Amino acid sequence: MTVKRETIELIRRVEGSMVEEAASTFSESELDHLRTVVSFTIEFFDFIESADTDSFNTYDRSITYELRYNIESIFAGIESYTVVNASYKVLVGATRSRVNWENVSISALRERFIAKYHDFMQETNFENKCRLLLDLFKIQIVFAGMLYD
Repeated sequence: MTVKRETIELIRRVEGSMVEEAASTFSESELDHLRTVVSFTIEFFDFIESADTDSFNTYDRSITYELRYNIESIFAGIESYTVVNASYKVLVGATRSRVNWENVSISALRERFIAKYHDFMQETNFENKCRLLLDLFKIQIVFAGMLYD
């Protein structure tokens, strides 16, 4: 899958600002995992924003390359998610997940993801931004699990 140049630049900007904020408390390994979660989350936003998620509800076992790539990226990022989640929990100002799991469907997940993504991109406080990032990835995991065959 080809990632757009604008997406790569956005990933670098967001990674840079979050890594800078986390550098005093996260280890180098934890920072690498943070970069992974940021990258997969921004790539997933690009995919989900333009994907025809209605076709996922009538899933016919044929899977597009882009969907497979995103699902496999999410599963590959679970270790990074768990590392960042554990590192986040010890931060002063850490909060619990804000994801509401009522009414779980592909279209509901898409709407939730996009809304939270916009909050993530606007957030300037590191602890809040990291919480949003973790919540976004949690939504991605559920999305991937629903569509994985």
